[in-house]
Order: sequence, then C-alpha cells, then structure tokens
Amino acid sequence: MAPEIDRVKFDLLSAYKRTGAIDIASWVERFPQFREELLDFWVWIDHSEPERSEQPRLPIQRLRSVAENSLQRACLAVALGPEWLAPFVTEGEQVSIGDEAATLRAKPAPSVGKAPRPFKRAVVSAWVVRELHSIRERVSRLALQKTTYLLEGALALGLFDDHTQQPLGPYDYTSRYKDAEPIARTKGWIRIAGSEFGIGENVSEVDRFAPKYLRSVSLARTLTRMLGGLTDGELECLATVHWLINHSASELTTAASIQVILRQDPKWSPKLLRTNFDEAHITAALVRLRFLRLAR
Repeated sequence: MAPEIDRVKFDLLSAYKRTGAIDIASWVERFPQFREELLDFWVWIDHSEPERSEQPRLPIQRLRSVAENSLQRACLAVALGPEWLAPFVTEGEQVSIGDEAATLRAKPAPSVGKAPRPFKRAVVSAWVVRELHSIRERVSRLALQKTTYLLEGALALGLFDDHTQQPLGPYDYTSRYKDAEPIARTKGWIRIAGSEFGIGENVSEVDRFAPKYLRSVSLARTLTRMLGGLTDGELECLATVHWLINHSASELTTAASIQVILRQDPKWSPKLLRTNFDEAHITAALVRLRFLRLAR
C-alpha cells in the first residue's frame, strides 16, 4: 500500500485538476504532519502545468475518462516515483504493457504478405488517426507523426524508421509527402486540412489490413490512446527524449543529462526555452519511456 503522504498528494492533484485551483491552507490544516511536503508539492503543481495552447480542444467529459487520468498519472510519476505509472493506462490492468511490448519486440516480425511498404504505412497511419480521434477532437500532423514514431519504437513494426532530426523532433518526410498521407487521403481513409487530420469516409477499409501490420492490435490501441491523451507539446518532448536516448553516445538517465545534450545541439537547443522541455516535462517523458521499457 502506498504511504499516506502519497495518497494525500494524489487527492490534492486530483482536486487541482478538477477545479483549476486549491486552497493549500486547508490542506495543510487537515494534514499538519505533511505541511512541508504538501507546500512543496503545491508549488511544483502550480509551475508544471502544460501550456494552455498545447491542450487538445476536447470535450471535458471525454477528457475525464482518458486524457485527464493519463496526465495525472504522469505528473504523479514525476513527483512520487515510477511506481505510480503502473495504473497509467487503465486501472487494474493485469499485464504490464511495457513488458508485453518488450516481449513483442524481442520476437521476429511475422511475414505480413506482399503489400508494398508505402501501403502498409498508409494503413497504419489512417488507423492511428482514427484511434487518436476517439479521444481527441483535434489530430495534428505532429500528433500523428510522434505517435507512429513511438509505436515503431514500442512494437518494432518495421514501418516508421525513416525519421530525421527536425526542429519539432523526429520527423518523417516520406510519410508526409510520398506515401502514408497521400495514399491514405487518396483512398478516402483520412481527410487533411492544413496540418490537421480527419477520419475519411472509407476508413473502415483499414480494418482488413491493420491487424497484419500492427503485430498486436490490442497493444497498439492501448499505446495509441495513451499517447493521444498527451498534449502535442508532451508528445514532442517524449519523442525527442526517445530519439536522444537512442542516438546519443552518452547514457541519458536524468532530465539534467537530456538538457545538456539539447543545449549542445544548435537545432534543438531552442527547445529549452519552452515549457514542454523544462525539467518536469523531461522527467515525465523519461518515466513514460521507462514504463514502456524504452529507457533505463
């Protein structure tokens, strides 16, 4: 059972998420034995909220069941330790999705027929757009790209491994201009308006093919919806931290070590001026990646 202070912090954070403000004095009065811890935690909460401009424009009733819970769990993981990440996706889940994903990655990818690689990428991209729309009103190109990138890392799909380092994190030029997006749009699986994606009238067609290319539909759905509960800024941070861990000669295990590498990189050093790359957000990204067994 978690220590009492951990449960009090969880209740405090839940109250803050529901109302947007809390009377810290009343909390200290109720739990005087935790006065210093609660004051520190309250200050941390008040200064680690994601930028409002990064929040997806979602109806509140949909946020409560998925995205809000995910964000609460991630924040708690930063403050209280990775043990809070066990119920991060669904309460009472019997098998760790991180362990399941690691087991899947360790297996050779099965043969999935002779369909061209561009077609497979289009199928999975359209499937991801639909899944993200199940909890997001707005699906941006950044959200789609970062989600497919992280699905590749978690499930070893062998499809989205052409990313390069760009200002907003790992970026797949081919997906946007040459195969996934153009093919999916032509087939009516997705709609594209500027940098945002909608569900196409023929999207149900992808259900014939997606199970072949996702390796585990249930695990891919769990991961995609977990990622969809994050803001675009958090997704950018998560994908960037994953990229650095896999491309740096140094062992990156702390937010400070990640920030050092970012500071040395002319292309990515401007990220440090933004809220979603402060110490709290980078730490949250590291915790999520450890949860998925994608970081140590």
